[in-house]
Amino acid sequence: MAGGAGFTVRPDELSAAGTNAQTVAGKVPEETARLAAPSDRAAAALPGWQSGAALHDCSAAWKTLLDGLAEDMKTAGGNLLATAHNYRNSDRSMGGTPVAAGGSDPFNTRVRQSPGVHAID
Repeated sequence: MAGGAGFTVRPDELSAAGTNAQTVAGKVPEETARLAAPSDRAAAALPGWQSGAALHDCSAAWKTLLDGLAEDMKTAGGNLLATAHNYRNSDRSMGGTPVAAGGSDPFNTRVRQSPGVHAID
């Protein structure tokens, strides 16, 4: 970006973040399932009380919310992995500085490459 600060991409760090997000996301559903049992026992100990039903409903809502968050984390992790893969493939296929089709780069883009780091100015 002419006159701008540019940005730096480290595909290995994107991959690590994506893998971590997917790992954590995979653990959430089993953890939320374990939270349901104590809540259900407490709700069952309050037969006829509105607070028992409310406790059950509250726990179910939290489980739904947390499981949805886990799915979002899984998707975000997959997107980070795909982005890292795309950066690696793009850099391999480019073989140098990008140039506009049929002419020079109007933005004076410079690609600086070092192992595992991709920066665009």
